[in-house]
Amino acid sequence: MFSGLMMIPRQAFTGLHGRLIGLVSLLAAAAVAATCDSVPLLAPSGSSITLTASTNAIAATGTAQLIAQVLEPSGTPPHPGTQVIFTTTLGVVEPATVTTDVNGRAIATFRGNGVNGVATINAGSGGATTASASSGTTTGGTTTTNGTGPVRIFVGAAAVGRVTVNASPATIPSGGSSTITASVFDVNGTALSGTQVSFSSDAGTLGSTVVTTNSDGVASTSLTTSQSATITASVGASASSGGGTGTGTTTPTGQSSGQAKVTVVPNTTVTITPPATPPSAGLPAVFTFVVTVPTGGNPVRELRVSWGDGDSQNFGAVSGSQSASHVYDTAGSYVITATVVDVAGISQTVSTTATVIPVPRPTINVTATPPTQVVGGLVNFNIQITVPAGIGVVRTRIAFGDGEVRELGGATSITVVKSYAAANQYTVRVIVTDTANQDTEGTTTVSITNANPG
Repeated sequence: MFSGLMMIPRQAFTGLHGRLIGLVSLLAAAAVAATCDSVPLLAPSGSSITLTASTNAIAATGTAQLIAQVLEPSGTPPHPGTQVIFTTTLGVVEPATVTTDVNGRAIATFRGNGVNGVATINAGSGGATTASASSGTTTGGTTTTNGTGPVRIFVGAAAVGRVTVNASPATIPSGGSSTITASVFDVNGTALSGTQVSFSSDAGTLGSTVVTTNSDGVASTSLTTSQSATITASVGASASSGGGTGTGTTTPTGQSSGQAKVTVVPNTTVTITPPATPPSAGLPAVFTFVVTVPTGGNPVRELRVSWGDGDSQNFGAVSGSQSASHVYDTAGSYVITATVVDVAGISQTVSTTATVIPVPRPTINVTATPPTQVVGGLVNFNIQITVPAGIGVVRTRIAFGDGEVRELGGATSITVVKSYAAANQYTVRVIVTDTANQDTEGTTTVSITNANPG
């Protein structure tokens, strides 16, 4: 057996040996490669990391971009794919682990999670980290910097730089309302959305005491009060205007708030007094308006009256009594509204209802004397017209029933003589047109017979 083994040719043994050595080399290379794949690539010793953020203030659920710049001791970027790990004391960084690009930059996003405060964010790779950054170390006369310190980002209420408060209107009557608006800005002067604002007032009633700012950084409520009031809008903790990135040491400085004032002035009043008797359609009716300015009240700018029939008047700066005449064309019920406005724009409005009745008509009394007459005989028609107050007679005419019509002008008491040429029963009409453009009619009858019957 052994002799058979010893008889293997030298050439064959040499070839087998070479193949074994090659296989071992391949296995070793694979093991090295596997080891490299499982161990992250980190920044070499002495490297520096400079961490910056796109902003130093965000809303409670806002975002900011983070950039970690990694440089080797020589000042050049490390190998692409070098791993950088981000950490934060508030909110989240997405993704928390990032690899560098060809320029040595690792980019991530910081996101607020609804919690107000100051987020301290660090980045690290190998022995280089912003958490322990310093001015550097000196070796053999050469100083190696370790980059910047952590980034600080003010989140939500902690990012508040200032709060401005406005009241509209700033002057109201007793019991009136004003809209209170708080505008919240961060340390960079940018509107801060999603931030709770607390409202308080030393008088009156607020519609809401806690309001969250909208996308424009504005929170609004209302105040109803009978006394002058000071309204305060407060937003958590505010940030100072400096720092926020790198090694800045900016910290909250306390509560940020603003104030607005609402002034209450005594009410100017107005009353409406209609005529003692109901107005008649087509006739002038006199209404009286009384404007009273209390002590401490503002001067009157104007008195406006709406008559309820589509017509309106502006009487200007009225103080005291103002009488005004108005004509309603048709009967009905009308709401009269008077609005007094002072120089501060405060208005008071009152209303009353006027019932307009139809215009009364004249009363016409016509008598024929004698009521029976022969053909050719004379008949006296006595006309008496009673005219209601407020109207007059424009035209009076009499129609005798035989085709003859006589104009009587504007007479209200007159006797007219008439003879008829034919026997008949005639209806006599007296028509009166009054100043309200109404036609009213009165009638009587007369019998005309032949002189010699049969």
